[in-house]
Amino acid sequence: MELPSAIEERRELLSIKKFITDALNIDPLLIESVDCLESDDESLTVFVRLKPMESLKCNLCGGPLISNGSYKKKLIHSTFINRSCLIIFDRRRYLCRKCEITVSEPNPFASPGDNVTYETKINVLRDLKETSFTYTLAARRNNISPTKVLQIFDKHVSISRKPLPEALSIDEHYFPASDFDSLYICILMDFRTGTIVDVLPDRKKEYLISYFSGIKNETLDEKTGISELSNVKYVSMDLCDTYKDIALTYFKGALICADSFHVIEHLVKDFRDVRLRCRRNTKDEDIQYLLVKFKYIFDHGRELDNKPKYNKRFRRYMNYRDMMNILFERFPVLKKAYQLKESYLHFNETANSKNAAELLLEQITAFQDPDIPEYIEFYNLLINWYQEIINSFQLIDGRRINNSYMESRNSQIEKLFLNANGFTNFKRTRNRILYCLNKNDTYKI
Repeated sequence: MELPSAIEERRELLSIKKFITDALNIDPLLIESVDCLESDDESLTVFVRLKPMESLKCNLCGGPLISNGSYKKKLIHSTFINRSCLIIFDRRRYLCRKCEITVSEPNPFASPGDNVTYETKINVLRDLKETSFTYTLAARRNNISPTKVLQIFDKHVSISRKPLPEALSIDEHYFPASDFDSLYICILMDFRTGTIVDVLPDRKKEYLISYFSGIKNETLDEKTGISELSNVKYVSMDLCDTYKDIALTYFKGALICADSFHVIEHLVKDFRDVRLRCRRNTKDEDIQYLLVKFKYIFDHGRELDNKPKYNKRFRRYMNYRDMMNILFERFPVLKKAYQLKESYLHFNETANSKNAAELLLEQITAFQDPDIPEYIEFYNLLINWYQEIINSFQLIDGRRINNSYMESRNSQIEKLFLNANGFTNFKRTRNRILYCLNKNDTYKI
């Protein structure tokens, strides 16, 4: 009866040893001894000693090395999330008999001079791939300090810019805390894939000139006169004159496309100003009530013929169209402004690259209305960005060129900033954006 019991005990010991060696991410054949101690706070301490190395030669003189004692090397190991683990590595020393130098046996757990294991670094870097993870949270999960997390990230994540794509989207993001003298970072993105090409510390014209001139000088083929800038055939941007000037200068022949989202953003703002003017010009509290509480009835695509509901203020059943008609009857200018807004939105949704030029001219004529001074800004916008708005109706892979994908990326960046309660170091911020938002960007150990 004792033999099966001894076999079972032996199997259990082997199983525990295998679990420990798996957790240490090391070949069991390299280990001479391993033991594990659990403290009252549930932290683990693993004692490891490797098998002695045979037939060692000195790297300097080629002489034989002999054992010369050992020393304890403490290493932080975070395989067990939310449970601290310390490796006590009994590391042998070897002495050269000829030149009398001392060397230590190789450390399979960590890089030279480091007290954090490779496995810990990998766990930290995997955590930081998610935009929801702050440096502090990664530190807490892996039982190291936030400062150590920053050191790991800075050392192992350094991402180069991508080649300029055929369809380039340009936008900016507010970053006032940057250690670079700028309030905004500039983001370059591949419209086709959504890959962030690069993140620049400034959106000012002088910086962009320096950046794209640098790319031209680095990649210029003197025989053909062609550089990487020639890759770009389409440039999508918001209504920024600086971006437009840069595109005209550096991406000659490329179609410059005004982002339709930003064009519509201006239109919606101008219509809101018309509504607020009507609000200021009436003392009728019932009309003020409709203009403020039910302002959403003017939203594009709003279902106006909804089921009527009883309104206590007007003492009758009303749907959204009834409310709109009351306001239009009181303010004809509001009706005209609404119709112009809806007309442009219909044009934006239905026009194509063949008829956009003609239809846009009709829109420009319609917005030239002296009764609606709030639309002067939008009228001038349509004139100044006429060709760029027409260009935006071009299709790439069946999609109209715009910055909608870029706005989605901006939302992810905003989430990253909010979770981190702000960043200051631009270099680190740039690497974190590229690392988190680009699936294929990774770390190097």
